[in-house]
Amino acid sequence: MPASRAGALAFAAVLAVALAGCIKRGAPAGRDLVADVDVVGASALDADTVEDRLATRPPPWPRSLEGLLYDYEVFNDTVLTRDLERVERYYRRKGFYEAKVRAARIHRVDPRHVRVEIVVDEGPVVEIRRADVNGLANLPFDVAARALSVITLDPGDRFDEDEFEKNAKAISHVLGDAGYAFAEVKHRAKVDLATHTADVTFEVQEGQVARYGRVRIVGLQSIPEDPVRAVLGLEEGAAYSRTDVVDAQEALQNLGVFASVEVRQDKANPQNGEVPITVIVREASLRTLRVGGGARFDVLRLSNHVRVGWEHRNFLGGMRRFNIEARPGVTYFPTRIGRFDTPTRLLPENRVHTELRQPSFLEGRLTGFISGDYSIYPLLYPLPDSVDPEKERVIGYHEIKAATGVERAFFGHHLFVTPSLNWQANFPFTYQGGKPDGLDAVRVSFPELYAILDFRDDRIEPKEGFYLANSVQVAGYVFGGTVSDFRLRPEFRGFLPMSKHVTLATRLTTGFLFPSDYGETLTSAQAANDPTNPAVVRDQHKLLFRAFYSGGPSSNRGYPYRGVGPHGPVGFLVPTGEDCGRPLDQLPAACIRPLGGLTLWEASLEVRFPVIGPLYAATFLDASDVTRRVGEIRFDVPHISPGLGLRYRTPVGPLRVDAGYRTPWLQQIGEEDLERQEGNPGTVFGLPMAIHIALGESF
Repeated sequence: MPASRAGALAFAAVLAVALAGCIKRGAPAGRDLVADVDVVGASALDADTVEDRLATRPPPWPRSLEGLLYDYEVFNDTVLTRDLERVERYYRRKGFYEAKVRAARIHRVDPRHVRVEIVVDEGPVVEIRRADVNGLANLPFDVAARALSVITLDPGDRFDEDEFEKNAKAISHVLGDAGYAFAEVKHRAKVDLATHTADVTFEVQEGQVARYGRVRIVGLQSIPEDPVRAVLGLEEGAAYSRTDVVDAQEALQNLGVFASVEVRQDKANPQNGEVPITVIVREASLRTLRVGGGARFDVLRLSNHVRVGWEHRNFLGGMRRFNIEARPGVTYFPTRIGRFDTPTRLLPENRVHTELRQPSFLEGRLTGFISGDYSIYPLLYPLPDSVDPEKERVIGYHEIKAATGVERAFFGHHLFVTPSLNWQANFPFTYQGGKPDGLDAVRVSFPELYAILDFRDDRIEPKEGFYLANSVQVAGYVFGGTVSDFRLRPEFRGFLPMSKHVTLATRLTTGFLFPSDYGETLTSAQAANDPTNPAVVRDQHKLLFRAFYSGGPSSNRGYPYRGVGPHGPVGFLVPTGEDCGRPLDQLPAACIRPLGGLTLWEASLEVRFPVIGPLYAATFLDASDVTRRVGEIRFDVPHISPGLGLRYRTPVGPLRVDAGYRTPWLQQIGEEDLERQEGNPGTVFGLPMAIHIALGESF
């Protein structure tokens, strides 16, 4: 039986067992159930937004799954009456003071289910006629200008009470940032229903410019006060700033040593111009022992591991965070998705990581760190059905990494900058097969500047905002090592709410690698005609740790891991007895491996929407390309892959399954034979697609 068919049958069997274990609950006796809820007449306001405020709700999924995947939605007259009142109040807050919600119509759709229809008469809208701000004359010009700039209500706009209150709060924040801690912003509106207009007024009483009074920290037990006070950064007598207070609270929370942080401001005595600050903290457990395990089953491997770790959040005092973790495991070669062979070899692996972080390093908000890693692991690639696993050369590495640097947050924890010095050494060996000539140790030493500008509303499940990141590395040269190059990788992510529950997410990233002491053989005929030549092996081996790759669960999801870009023979991975010195279209599948590239671009467009409870879905469109030439970006080879995915929220992030389809006529534009350059990326159930299972959003 083909492996793909066997995998499909196994998946179907697991699904059948899971469904068989579910017991459908019976519906409540003698009660009507809600089949659907419609809001009729809502045109100025979004009907979906109105429905979100109702306690009378339709079932989230087909009625056939009631009592199986979700509870029954029981119809209740009293709840519906309150819903009608709630809708009227909502309309009035949004400027429809004469809105009426008629008694709902109940339509029976079957003996147990009813459809609820709520009819809304919105009536005329109240618009803003005048918007005045009084009390800014005594403020400095720049402060007054900023206060005016945050007002979003203009004549002719719909009068929205929520927006009105937000404007008053925004003015207050501007004044607080300028030091006016005791400022009051009173707002009132005069609504004329005869003309359907509203005159709104903001009255500003700025008070005097304030300074911090006494700054107290309450709740410390094991943590010393001096480093906490340094991170807090609020000093008695300094000029007051609302933003600095908010930033101070977030800085303490980000230390990871407090279970809770509360910053209280005492504004009871404006006459003395001081704002005493009380910081109330509750220490978290300072020592954590972690023991666990996990497994991995994908197109590359079947493996499992155990995890043992220990962390101290006040190591030797001073809030130093020290952690050490080991993850020993084993890979069952060659078993994997799509190839359910009985394991013939066990490949041991391990990773040991240790890190020491020092807050208030040199200055209050600067954190210093030093880390080290030792790993032993196999280098694995997909195995086509025609490949004999016994002839496969399996390379492994002893890898040593070390890094030291500092990190600093700026602009209210929106900008993060991390300069560091990094060193990495990879010492190859073989799990299976002989070690080829030219497969030498690779040592890379490089300073890196990594910066993030983050204006997302949520870092785990963002729905609005943007994210910018860039990594700049300079390897070798005066920094030592066996590799010299310049590496640049910027990335942009944007998030736009299409409705309350639907989010449009975008991602664009590029990468540029400029090698100076390797790579000469990579674009020459020698790499294809004589891939086992030691010079070719050395170049390919260096590129393995520095090149860009595309394809996989966090990249182009229509392709397998590293499936996009140039493919061909990798000299140090040529299987025993195979002749790989031939053109790509004549090579056996065992010789074809991703080669990596010097230039990369990737783009993704994704629409995320809820399904039921913690389950939500996404439709996506991915595109990318990798080339072997410096600075060459090809938009005529987009590798376009639309797809569909499911996500399930867990405490550690969403568990997701994505299926991407390689649209045949959108992989390249023109007559270029892409398969001659990249080989066949394979199929799933006979279709040009890939399926990925991962933890966390793709971006």
